[in-house]
Amino acid sequence: MSRILNGGHRVRCPVKTTNAKHRFLQPVLPLLGDILSRIDRLGFCLLVTGVCSLVLIGGARPASAEEPTREACEAAVAEARGLAATFPADDISRYFAERHLHQALVEAGNGEFDDCLEAVERATVELREHRHALKPGERLNVLQANELPPR
Repeated sequence: MSRILNGGHRVRCPVKTTNAKHRFLQPVLPLLGDILSRIDRLGFCLLVTGVCSLVLIGGARPASAEEPTREACEAAVAEARGLAATFPADDISRYFAERHLHQALVEAGNGEFDDCLEAVERATVELREHRHALKPGERLNVLQANELPPR
């Protein structure tokens, strides 16, 4: 296969020019090479566009019954609050779980129901695994919004 120079790019010509019966293509070869290079670019762009479209379509979730709703979030918060109520009021895991539940309600108020359910899950895991515990005599120093920590 012969090569021709096309706009600074070397393009492979699909036709051998050494054969006598293809000599009539000699004047057309630069134009043919330009067309082929544009088709290659166009084909590449179409391929990339198609792949991106499939990825986006495949990644998109249709609105269905599995989408979280405000009711599902509020029910999950109520259930987790019931679980938190079984712990003593001064339990540190209960304290952290209640902070997660507060964040869940904030997310629900913002319309982010999937984030609400994630915060409820964090609260539930905190309570079930009892991740935080204070040693005897230790105390969690929770400050009010208007208080400054002692120095």
